[in-house]
Amino acid sequence: MEQSYPVFVYGTLMQGQRAHHMLCGARYAGKCKLHAHAMFHLGRYPGIVRMEGETVWGELYYVNQEMLRTMDEYEEEGSLYLRREVEVELQSGVVRAQAYIYNRDVTGCPLLRRPWGTQENER
Repeated sequence: MEQSYPVFVYGTLMQGQRAHHMLCGARYAGKCKLHAHAMFHLGRYPGIVRMEGETVWGELYYVNQEMLRTMDEYEEEGSLYLRREVEVELQSGVVRAQAYIYNRDVTGCPLLRRPWGTQENER
């Protein structure tokens, strides 16, 4: 049996978003939230950074090694984003998962307090 990795997605990889096709074949585990992080509008996509008192809403998927490599490439892991382990809260409890944390300055970027895809200015 192939190993699967839990990944928290919060932007363009979520259901209904332009890059969701990359998760074709992944197992959807449900909607979840990530505490002590904030999401910022970076233009055509969001980024999250650690920030006490804030929460980011997203989805949890279990992906295989190949999907994880593809996601690393898409997210420019190691440059634009850093893949880090976080704890996300699902209705059924807390799960340790991978998440892509924005690796640049967010000064001047709008803070988003609703799930990506519910913002009027996202296109």
